[in-house]
Amino acid sequence: MLNLFYWIAAIVMLGVLIMLHELGHFWAARATGVRVVEFAVGFGKKLWSRRAKSGVVYSVRILPLGGYCRFVADDEDGMESHPEAYSAQKVWKRALISVAGPLVNFVTAFVLLFLLFAAVGLPGTVAEVGALMEGLPASEAGFMVGDKIISVDGKPVETPEDASLAIAEAGEREILFVVERDGEQMELTVTPAYTVSEGAARLMVGIEYRRVTVRLGLGTSLAASWEQMVYMSRMLYDFVRTLLVSGEGADQLSGPIGLVSAVQEQTAAYGLSAYMNLAASISFQLGLLNLLPIPGLDGSKLIFLAIEKIRGKRMDPNKEGLVILVGFGLMVCLAVFAMYQDITRLLQ
Repeated sequence: MLNLFYWIAAIVMLGVLIMLHELGHFWAARATGVRVVEFAVGFGKKLWSRRAKSGVVYSVRILPLGGYCRFVADDEDGMESHPEAYSAQKVWKRALISVAGPLVNFVTAFVLLFLLFAAVGLPGTVAEVGALMEGLPASEAGFMVGDKIISVDGKPVETPEDASLAIAEAGEREILFVVERDGEQMELTVTPAYTVSEGAARLMVGIEYRRVTVRLGLGTSLAASWEQMVYMSRMLYDFVRTLLVSGEGADQLSGPIGLVSAVQEQTAAYGLSAYMNLAASISFQLGLLNLLPIPGLDGSKLIFLAIEKIRGKRMDPNKEGLVILVGFGLMVCLAVFAMYQDITRLLQ
């Protein structure tokens, strides 16, 4: 039952992120005077619908992964050139509508990262004794749970990694620890003992460090959110460039099935922080990928609009439609390939 909850949470996440993308187009269209015929949540058979006073039909459909925003057509209501149609608008209005979807995804990613860093926090560890292993030197040397490790052999300690490195460098000899307890510092000496861990003999002191949830300040969270988005953009750029140049990474492509599977696994293992981090990453990638100049995506619409602006007239709708159709066909092939890989991974 619990595993089913994580699957549902993953499906809801992907559906909401795609819906927010479409909401960006919807809001921009309404703001620029383009009439929206229907805003749908999901695809396929209609489960529920209602016509608002504005004339927009809001509907919920059977497949929850995404949604769409349908604008009024040129020949809507029997008109050859409908004044509220998308194609009848100025170039800058159509460009704004096209870029609004990815923009909402970027804003969503930034807000999620900020909330993750500032409110939810990230799991981590501190150099503070969380538990003592019986029979090993630390428990016999006078360490107590809650002791904060200040230094090891004179080397300042801020993280468990600092302490572990200093202990490893000391080897088998006696090690001087400075710890803080109840606001006072004291010295404790320990000689590591050999113990069999994971099938190998290891030098161990017997300290388990305390796990904490690390939250950042508001200013630091803002900066960290921006830095994370810059990092994600570089990673995605490197992946796409390598994929196009050498084909490397094709085996890592995932479709909706793979994304949902990864989200449920990470959420089940690491909780809310992993869920929010993945939601931010997927939202950012969704926005950035939609800006690629691939026919059928928002980026291709911006290319067509740039050509129209330069030429001073719109491209032949039939030719534009053919290019979009070819691009859509290629994307369908890519989606089928990604889905095949997703199913293969699940069955392994």
